[in-house]
Amino acid sequence: MAEVTSIKEMLNAFQKAWSNQDIPRIISFFADELQFEDIPIGLYATNKVELEDILKETFKGVPDFKMEIYEFHEGNGFVVTKWKQSGTMTISGYGLELKDFAYETKTTSIIQFNEVGLITSVSDNWNTGIFYQ
Repeated sequence: MAEVTSIKEMLNAFQKAWSNQDIPRIISFFADELQFEDIPIGLYATNKVELEDILKETFKGVPDFKMEIYEFHEGNGFVVTKWKQSGTMTISGYGLELKDFAYETKTTSIIQFNEVGLITSVSDNWNTGIFYQ
């Protein structure tokens, strides 16, 4: 990961990588051993290979995925973020017809870091109810 001097700079670079669907860049923010979970849809990864698989599927299903972090609260070795995710679903899933479904929803994430500033854990929570509206 490129050197950053503040959590704000790191989060700006992180959201830019997600919004550009830059999988290698996203993965560069993570430690080798990690925990990634998307609670509402049950996605879980414990290493970079599994995370890469999740990212590929995410961007295949939502190729215009965007992340916009609008609030964060920094603690000792962690940050809680509030952010907006948006995009257009290009495939159906979860028993729903979601093809060409544009969405936007708020997301809360808890991100933990190791002693060198790499992400060791991300836990995302968001409202999947938007797909039923």
